[in-house]
Amino acid sequence: MRAAFVEAFRPLRARSVFVGDGYGVRFSEARTGSFSNTVLSLSALRSHDARPFVVVVVRDTGLEFLLANSTFLKKASHSSHRLTVDNVRGSFNGGDILREYQGLRNSPENFDALFASHAAFTWEENLERLVGATNDVAGRDLRFRPTEEQTAQILRGPERAARVMGARAFRQVGEELADIVRARSDAILRSARVENVNVRGNDIERHITGLGGGHGHRLDDLVREFPGGVLSIDVKTKLLDRASAPKAYNIDKTLAFLATPDSVPAFLMVGIDLRRATVSAVLLPIFEVTLLRATRVQHHWAGRNSRGVTQLTGRFSEVFDAGYRPAVGVDEADAFVSSLLRL
Repeated sequence: MRAAFVEAFRPLRARSVFVGDGYGVRFSEARTGSFSNTVLSLSALRSHDARPFVVVVVRDTGLEFLLANSTFLKKASHSSHRLTVDNVRGSFNGGDILREYQGLRNSPENFDALFASHAAFTWEENLERLVGATNDVAGRDLRFRPTEEQTAQILRGPERAARVMGARAFRQVGEELADIVRARSDAILRSARVENVNVRGNDIERHITGLGGGHGHRLDDLVREFPGGVLSIDVKTKLLDRASAPKAYNIDKTLAFLATPDSVPAFLMVGIDLRRATVSAVLLPIFEVTLLRATRVQHHWAGRNSRGVTQLTGRFSEVFDAGYRPAVGVDEADAFVSSLLRL
């Protein structure tokens, strides 16, 4: 099988990985029904993690294809006990590869959507998660533990979002930001052609905010205050002509912000159509009904010291439609917030 692949595609070879045009492939034989073989070292995976990395499991009964980028690893192998964020060592086994991610089976028909989800996270973010999962490292305690009064404020968050979204001041902020996006659309379109998702996102944020991209451990890109509300605005980019699944927010940081009076977390959703060379923007609370239904908790990121992160997946491009009418379903959002507190 490997020989036939090499003959057909003439890939480059980086030790045990075959590198083609925009992908990496590793062949691994499995003699039994299970697949527990050592697949690759983590240091080698790092070199291929920015493109789809596919493991082809060769069995007597047929072939299995698995996407094995760092997002789809549960942990590293038990022999990697000296793994740290500053000392990338060890490897991962076939059993460490997730067979399902966010309800999608890890199989070729879902590779486009799965890789779009992976592209929203950096190697460093996944490495930190793998270190904790592999070594049961306690790490920094990032879990927000609200008081009774703070919990009450958090649970009022959806109601605040619904009220603020109907306010004239909120609409004015949205119009101001949409004007900025339109004025800088040429620069945004140039940055949208960058293949690396994180670099692309940081560049676009910089064009809109005027600040350096990559804002460290902050929750937001912009803050706007007006009577009755404090908006924490995070810029999220959606390429309308391809699959993309932007990272949404850190759950603990968002809960901590919601615990303060008048707080309303929001997204400035920036829709980019490269084929038509158009850019549009809409300001929406994170509890807006279409965005809320597209928000998925990344459970394998959560642990005893953190509730993890969320990601926007599926169909939410309709928020950019000219006739779209945004709304906050308070009851639905209340249930979602309560579920975050229970994580």
